[in-house]
Amino acid sequence: MVSHFVNLQIVVPEATIQGGSGEHHVDVGSVIDLVCIIDKSPTPPQYVFWYHNNHMINYDTARGGISVETVPGVRTQSRLTIRDTNDADSGNYTCSASNTEPASIYVFVSEGKQ
Repeated sequence: MVSHFVNLQIVVPEATIQGGSGEHHVDVGSVIDLVCIIDKSPTPPQYVFWYHNNHMINYDTARGGISVETVPGVRTQSRLTIRDTNDADSGNYTCSASNTEPASIYVFVSEGKQ
């Protein structure tokens, strides 16, 4: 009888939002710039979606000023940019990829002196 020993290492893909200490503060009229990194993925995710308060962000909205740029690879990067922010842009932002648990950050949009 011959025995073979195999060392199996399970790698779980992770999504993180850069600078994600849980919250992010920006001034009214400035830019929200969030970067989601999908790491440890054996293949690039099929999609990366962004949500604001659990609603998928529609990049073609009449609001305008919203863009998403995703660069797939061993370390996929997705950047959400929202220009000319206002109070309504405050809230929870989540990036969700096809092969990871989502990552979230809370963004506060406020007047500069608060």
